[in-house]
Amino acid sequence: HHLQDGFRNPEGSIARTVGLGERWRVMRQITRRANAPNQNLSPEYLLSRAEAQAQLQQTQAPSISWIGQATFLLRLNGVHVLTDPMFGGRASPVSFLGPKRLHELRLTLADMPPLDIVIVSHAHYDHLDMPTLRRIPNKEGILAVVPLGLGRYMRAAGFSQIRELDWYDKISHKGIEIVAYPAVHWANRSPFDVNRTLWMSYAIKGGGQVIYHSGDTEEHDSLFQRIRADMTRRLGKCDLALLSVGAYAPRSFMRGSHVDPEGAWRIAQVLGCREAAPMHWGTFVLSLEPVVEPLERFRAAAGKAARLFKIGETQSLTRPSARP
Repeated sequence: HHLQDGFRNPEGSIARTVGLGERWRVMRQITRRANAPNQNLSPEYLLSRAEAQAQLQQTQAPSISWIGQATFLLRLNGVHVLTDPMFGGRASPVSFLGPKRLHELRLTLADMPPLDIVIVSHAHYDHLDMPTLRRIPNKEGILAVVPLGLGRYMRAAGFSQIRELDWYDKISHKGIEIVAYPAVHWANRSPFDVNRTLWMSYAIKGGGQVIYHSGDTEEHDSLFQRIRADMTRRLGKCDLALLSVGAYAPRSFMRGSHVDPEGAWRIAQVLGCREAAPMHWGTFVLSLEPVVEPLERFRAAAGKAARLFKIGETQSLTRPSARP
């Protein structure tokens, strides 16, 4: 997957074949939709701020809290891990344009316990948010874990402990084990650095749990079988998959970059995960499907194996499995 000037997807990945005309047309449609008035998420999918704070304080570790998009707080063996930190109001390089958050934050950075590990899956603005990273306190005590090439962004944000990982690299920190895995996606921060940095999914082991975070990915004929075999051998069987289920429409535009909800459930099945939680929906408008459609389609596909979160919700990781 290494090229002279960047990176590429695993062999056999679905190719992105979007022409310039279609790219321009769809991006204009997405932009209009993202900036339309009254774009917000129904309250039934959100905890109140007071409820979110109370759950975070009252739920004993090991636990997991969904902040929104791909951002989760994991509390494992007394270690606090934050994934793809995105607490900003827009998924954009500027504060006045671009997709805006569909709801007020239920949990803020000020609500977070002292962090030990921050993990970023790739360079896109809804996963690597520089204003958020700059505002994280006590960076001298935090290990930043990122794919190859993203270390400079973490240094610019003020982190000093940084590990850049290639696919299948493994690190341990404070009793937490992390393995970087491939994903079928791409990365950039501008039109001039496409695929100059790597993208990844990853697995985390701690608190008696093995948790897989997909980052952003498309399906693949054999990749996730290989990930399952490696993850099982090195960490153990997967307990919970956190899967990107949104930003898939239109398929002609998103195919090869984002999986659809049914495809996300197929990935969870291939990985052999006991439960699967949908993420990457209901936070920003990045595509043309209805805001809650990803959740509803994933729920229908996964059935009792779906672990569903409201935004801001904290759940224990030691609850009995919902799977029969």
